Amino acid sequence: MTTRCAVCGSENNVVPECRAESLEAPDFDTRPGAPLRSTISTWVQCCDRCGYCAADISVADSKAHEIVGSDGYVATLSNTDVPEKARHFLSYAYLLDKMRQHADAGWSSLHGAWVCDDEGDIYAATFCREQAIEYWKRGKHSGQAFSDDLASEYALVSDLHRRMGQFELAMVTCSEALDMDDLPPVIEHVLRRQKTLIEQKDIGSHSLRELILNAR
Repeated sequence: MTTRCAVCGSENNVVPECRAESLEAPDFDTRPGAPLRSTISTWVQCCDRCGYCAADISVADSKAHEIVGSDGYVATLSNTDVPEKARHFLSYAYLLDKMRQHADAGWSSLHGAWVCDDEGDIYAATFCREQAIEYWKRGKHSGQAFSDDLASEYALVSDLHRRMGQFELAMVTCSEALDMDDLPPVIEHVLRRQKTLIEQKDIGSHSLRELILNAR
């Protein structure tokens, strides 16, 4: 499909976001199950001319033109140490962060990590997860939540630290969450499974399906 970039006005051929459902359980870091997880390449678009990245490049904030032309944005988009599609997610995250949408910036960075996971690029995936946590920290300082509740946020960050091999940070985060009062049962089960994975120094992806199988 053809769409006009809201920043530079050029016409682009883009693949519209696929409307698939998640028929399988999500991963501990919320990545949806199949078939939705396989549509990730359609979640962000990039203008071929100016490099504007967004979920829909036909729409842009008034500040987008200035940000897209900045040195930081250009450096993010041209960082060849990261797979191309992941760079699009990171560039969108950079843009969102500059517009003070820090929580959303963190999610876009995490989506970039999932792209890197699919390509087996551990270094780039770690970089994307570090960016996600940094953006979420900024968001929390600004009063922005990045998940439904505090326990879910702790569980998510714990998983990111584990996936990066930061086991001490992962364990501290996980333990702090388990000390909370009135933990939702699902979150508690995830955290206890997470603790076991941390002790095993496991950096792989894990699905909520494991909890269902272990409960049988």
